[in-house]
Amino acid sequence: MVNQDLRQGEVDALLHFIEHARLRPRRWPNPDELDEGGRNYLSLSKEGRTKLVDEIARTGLFDAQWYAQEYSAELSWGVNYIEHYLLYGGALGLKPNRYFSLGWYIHQYREKMDERHALIFYANDGWRLGHSPSDEFDEKAYRALHADLAQLQSSMLAHYLRVGRAEGREIPKPESEGAQDKPTFKAENGTNYISPVMYSMTVFERNSLKPIQKQLNKACMDIHWVMPDFSAGGGGHMTIFRMISFLERQGHKLTIWIHEPSQNPTTARARQTIQKHFQFVAAKIRFVDEDFSEQAQGDVLIATDCWSVWPTLSATNFLARFYFVQDFEPSFHPMGGKYLAAELTYKQDLHCICASPWLAKKLSEDYGRDTSYFYLAADQQVYFPADTRSDISEEVPEEALEEIPAKKAGKKKNKKKSKGPRIAFYARISTDRRAVELGLMGLELLAREGVEFHVDFFGNGEPFAEAPFSFTDHGVASTAQLASLFQNADIGVVFSATNYSLVPQEMMACGLPIVELDGDNTRAIYPEDIVSWAQPDPFEIAKAVKALLADRNRAARQAEAALEWVSGFSWGKAGASLEKTLQNVAEAGAKAHKIPVVSQPTEYEGFKASVVIPTYNAGPQFERVLDAVLDQHTPWPYEVLVIDSGSTDCTLELVKNRPQVRLHEIDKREFNHGDTRNLGAEITSGEFIAFLTHDALPANRAWLFNLVQAVDVEPRAAGAYGRHFAYPEATPYTKRDLDAHFANMLNYPLLVSKNTNKTRYEAGEEGWRQFLHFYSDNNSCFRRSMWEKIPYRRVVFGEDQLWANDIIEAGYHKLYAAQATVYHSHDYDEAETEERAAIEASFFKHFFGYELVKNEEELEKHLDGLNAHDKYWGELHHLSKSMIKERLKLNAARLQGYLRGTTADTAAIFDEK
Repeated sequence: MVNQDLRQGEVDALLHFIEHARLRPRRWPNPDELDEGGRNYLSLSKEGRTKLVDEIARTGLFDAQWYAQEYSAELSWGVNYIEHYLLYGGALGLKPNRYFSLGWYIHQYREKMDERHALIFYANDGWRLGHSPSDEFDEKAYRALHADLAQLQSSMLAHYLRVGRAEGREIPKPESEGAQDKPTFKAENGTNYISPVMYSMTVFERNSLKPIQKQLNKACMDIHWVMPDFSAGGGGHMTIFRMISFLERQGHKLTIWIHEPSQNPTTARARQTIQKHFQFVAAKIRFVDEDFSEQAQGDVLIATDCWSVWPTLSATNFLARFYFVQDFEPSFHPMGGKYLAAELTYKQDLHCICASPWLAKKLSEDYGRDTSYFYLAADQQVYFPADTRSDISEEVPEEALEEIPAKKAGKKKNKKKSKGPRIAFYARISTDRRAVELGLMGLELLAREGVEFHVDFFGNGEPFAEAPFSFTDHGVASTAQLASLFQNADIGVVFSATNYSLVPQEMMACGLPIVELDGDNTRAIYPEDIVSWAQPDPFEIAKAVKALLADRNRAARQAEAALEWVSGFSWGKAGASLEKTLQNVAEAGAKAHKIPVVSQPTEYEGFKASVVIPTYNAGPQFERVLDAVLDQHTPWPYEVLVIDSGSTDCTLELVKNRPQVRLHEIDKREFNHGDTRNLGAEITSGEFIAFLTHDALPANRAWLFNLVQAVDVEPRAAGAYGRHFAYPEATPYTKRDLDAHFANMLNYPLLVSKNTNKTRYEAGEEGWRQFLHFYSDNNSCFRRSMWEKIPYRRVVFGEDQLWANDIIEAGYHKLYAAQATVYHSHDYDEAETEERAAIEASFFKHFFGYELVKNEEELEKHLDGLNAHDKYWGELHHLSKSMIKERLKLNAARLQGYLRGTTADTAAIFDEK
């Protein structure tokens, strides 16, 4: 069940754009950043935002003149400054005045705050509790310095901004706790000359190991990682979290320590960021503080960057300490203090686990370190060459569709014309080691020669406004968007000036030939025939790109060789290599301290999870689904049940050929979406019950673990649904809509209930209700204990949405398992589009009272908006005229279906029998 929410997004798109056009910042915060203080202010109604704007204005803490002057580059003409701050500014680190820091305040006082905006909380109650607005303004010290204010019932910051500043009152230097622990060398503007991470060199003592374990269990180790803070888009962190995920699926216990948190003020926020933008991990999350060396204890401890080495060296209660090295970090800095400090970390007594043989060789030969290495790997279940369309049918009851009279149908066309070659270009210009400027100048030289091409920029947080050639800027794209981009490009350009990058492999896995810089670092990795080499000279880069574009046979041979090469690597192999290194070095440490070593995997009684798949004529593609489900990587046992309702094709044979899969057959007339799934739950035994449809393909081997453990580690969650990727062969519009739908889920907390936003819930706001009860049994999981309390309803359609609504109404929580991903999409023709829209509209009218399209006048109004939006989007993304025309026909068919379904006799379709 996805289409109805896509409809809502389409209908609202233009109005939302108009409403927020002037407020939009010139740089976008990460979606997670819009959830500061536990509230998503973009999701508030217009009235709710107006109320908050007024409340902030009344605090006297918003300095509009200062805000306008300080952030002029971020603001559009005529913008409401307070509303801009409410929606975007706070998330971007902008301040409402010189002395209030939203992130700092939340980090300091989160446990004492309620759901109000932090600025409002501070103005009304925080100052009474002795809170300061930042580390630059001490509330108590200001009041003590100015004795005449001792009885004033107001925050001292509000007094200073309103009166004290004009009176010339002094602001005392803050007396923050622990101020003497770290020396400070500040400039007049408040900038600290020494960064906090540099202070780690002297704050943490360097101690010898003194393990306290009674034994080492190699099959279930206690593994701790120390890492810098993170936000969406961090490639190095993605590799770390992939490794953590693998180790958890192997049965190990993991703990994450965040060093010098700046992006995530709480551990709960950090977990949200990881689960939304990286991988699912069940690990404990903690912050490194002054007690780290005493609190941290386990089997192995791993530093992950040059600054986290120093706290790692202070902790003694481990068998072994490691350094997870992904690049030569001194080269991140010019020659100077930071360069030398980073280089010093390679001289410490740590086993270095390196992300390439080039790094391992360098650290071994130049610094005398014990090293091991692994190869980066493209996830080839996400990145692979585009192939032919698969014809997988959706599980929609024919009986329900037949209840609504059909209108005339049309045929679907799906042909795309290419306008010259497309170049996928990694444009993360903020990362110097990617040598982006050299690549841009090379492309400009090529354009000067009159060569026609279109560049797809990606990876850059600051969008390109202009370039001397045709381009599309995709920004920091999702994995699904990148895979589609690579599959539709002709060549890829991505440079690595230090250790090699993962991006070229992901391009290669999609069948894309690439141009790479010629250097010792890259020559040590890539065989001669799988990349086109270019010297770090714009003229040479232009020459290499031009040659690859001109010789399509050469490009095809290179792409084929690269695909074969990259297929030899996997994250499973990388994870296994890491695990072996950790085990071997830890075992050596245990033996050195005369600590016994065992290898005893955790034993489970019965199945932790049951996977239930209803089928009816699933087709030969179902073989891929079954094999993917059976190949899931979990530390616990699970069972697979197929409930078939009278298939006459190859479905039963496919199941019977796999003895690990249980088969239960029912008569076609007995099938019911709710009852059949209830039957699946009843005849299985897992503590958790996961549901797939026969056309939903798990996107990777972690799907089941990510889905089940997401519910397991969150005790408030009754059930969870996972993300859908469009199949690679889906149309650009289908990919866009599906990506946008699930990307929107990241604008909200992953765990929601009716109390997440009481105001909107109690007001019965339709959009909020739709969000709360959205759920998809194409990819879902719930607790057996919860199903026993609230089973599915007997219904021919929409059992998932109704179940989610039932648990929300009952006061339970629903979870979005963002990393439990499947491929599931359809490109319907006009007749199919209208039929499915009709059944959806009837469903929502009957059970929720929504009227998707009430009359012809409303239909025409929505259609004009949708068509204008889709035509503009299609032209922007260089789609063919025929594809755009086809989309407009489908828009009309969808809205006609909504109108027909809304006005149909819904009782005849949905009343339980």
